Amino acid sequence: MKKTFGIAVGILFIAAGVTAQTSPAGNLTVRSNPPGADVLVRGEASATGITPVTFQYPLVGSYELKIQKHGFETYKTRMALDPAKQMVVDVRLSPKTRFKAAARSVFIPGWGQRYSEQKTKGFLLQLMAAGAVTAFLVTDHDFNNKFDRFESLQAEYDSALTAGAGYGEMQSRWNGLYDAQKKAYDAENARRISIGSVVAVWTIGVLDALLFTPEEKATFSVKGVALEPASGSKTFGLRLTKSF
Repeated sequence: MKKTFGIAVGILFIAAGVTAQTSPAGNLTVRSNPPGADVLVRGEASATGITPVTFQYPLVGSYELKIQKHGFETYKTRMALDPAKQMVVDVRLSPKTRFKAAARSVFIPGWGQRYSEQKTKGFLLQLMAAGAVTAFLVTDHDFNNKFDRFESLQAEYDSALTAGAGYGEMQSRWNGLYDAQKKAYDAENARRISIGSVVAVWTIGVLDALLFTPEEKATFSVKGVALEPASGSKTFGLRLTKSF
């Protein structure tokens, strides 16, 4: 009985050893500095993880690798994976800075805020910029029309004066000219206000990006254990990750 039990145990150990030798091994390891970044591998199959990570099963073919972490530039690349070759990807993530955000806001208000993952603020600034630009286009068109009208009446008044028109006619023309001049002046003031609004929105966007872009999150890593702040739309806490 003991002999039979020993043979059975031996067979189990041999089977386990064969299984361990034939089980597929991962051929892709991804590491990042700082650690704790989200990893997405997409191609014939998809895999996700948090750096540092070694995927457990071999990946074959062409894949897109995406590494992203809050407060840092997203890293993307394409690669061809061979199950017979081990690939190790080491990436140093570039932190997002206030100057990069401000440079984007110089071109498009709200772009810097969206870049720094303040999407709601970025959307509001873009909405304000669209409204300010629209107001400028409307007031500029109105001013051009009223100024053209004023110049036309001015030319008619000068022609009538040269031709020796009577007092009554000149008085009537003067009243019309004065009214057109006042409307053109009011339209010009409205246009100036709209220009000021456009400049104000652009300035607010740049200054906000320059002064209030969130700083890089603090990450503490000891022997593969990383601790960092984690925030969502309505929550704030800490995220603990462990590499194996």
